[in-house]
Amino acid sequence: MPGTDKNNRQQNNNEDKRDSQNDAKSITEALKQAEKDIKKDPALTNKRDPRADLDEGELARLEGEE
Repeated sequence: MPGTDKNNRQQNNNEDKRDSQNDAKSITEALKQAEKDIKKDPALTNKRDPRADLDEGELARLEGEE
């Protein structure tokens, strides 16, 4: 059948496009989740911890005030 090869190629191309679209969606979702995780982890943010440079006495005083 002469049209069978053409149909198979077209079907394979359509499947490849769907796979690529699904991969792109998966990557997008993974990036969104990574951004959420980064925002939750203080070690990965640019926000400076105001208690980082305090000594033990200053920390104890600060914790007593909270």
